[in-house]
Amino acid sequence: MLLLLFLTIIGTVYSENCSYIFNGSPYDRTAVLTIKGLPTNLVFNSVNDDLHFTLIDLDSLQNDRVQTKMDQYVFSKGQPIKIDNVNGQAAAVDVKNKKTYIASDDGLYYLDENNKAQFQSLKDDDIVQLFKPPSDDKLYAVFFPENEVYVIDIKKNEKKKVENVPCAFILAVDAQENIYYECDSKYVKVILKGFQEPIEFVGIAKNSARAIAVDSYNRVVLATNDGLYWVKPDNVIPSKFMDLDYVPSGLAFDYDDVYVAASGVIYKYSASGCK
Repeated sequence: MLLLLFLTIIGTVYSENCSYIFNGSPYDRTAVLTIKGLPTNLVFNSVNDDLHFTLIDLDSLQNDRVQTKMDQYVFSKGQPIKIDNVNGQAAAVDVKNKKTYIASDDGLYYLDENNKAQFQSLKDDDIVQLFKPPSDDKLYAVFFPENEVYVIDIKKNEKKKVENVPCAFILAVDAQENIYYECDSKYVKVILKGFQEPIEFVGIAKNSARAIAVDSYNRVVLATNDGLYWVKPDNVIPSKFMDLDYVPSGLAFDYDDVYVAASGVIYKYSASGCK
């Protein structure tokens, strides 16, 4: 009996009661994965329920004398699978065409049915971020070392620089093609489609943004040091969705379920078992 209790406590997946509030509704929290390192760049694939993430080695991250080590993973059917044939740095899912793209330090790749990376285009380019809006065929990418944002034309094997966005360390694009980003100022901004000057959101502490994602309702949600915020294109004051008592490193949505990563863990928040 004691052994059973012990195994229950240390299991990879454990759940907490409905004490978490997201946008006014109670949610429970489950640690779906515990893993050594810092999981970031979360992307959920609604076609097959896989969760993609980049795992950063913390020892190399904290050592200025070595290059930061990272690997690309897919969390599938309860197991983390390393994409071991590419130096993956981010992922994006094209739901319409059922295709997953992988950003690497040597161009753009896609995943085959065996979760192996296959070369797509842009050989020798160092791509550090990807974002695929669900509403169109555009693929947005951030290129190292200037962190400039480009739109990739997959069919033509071409890239075009996005004007009026100087750089991006986090990036999201809503259904109206408004671009949300954080650049050197360390404040989150949005450049509205057709406009030339960005709008800066207020009320969020400088250098506190950690991740950004678009949910199934086309709401752009920002993960910061103290919680999750809904940032809107028509209001400079964000709405707070949820308090967090840890520093997040990644964010993704599966309809009403919310995935939030932190050092060593990926949490899933769900309202399905709460009244």
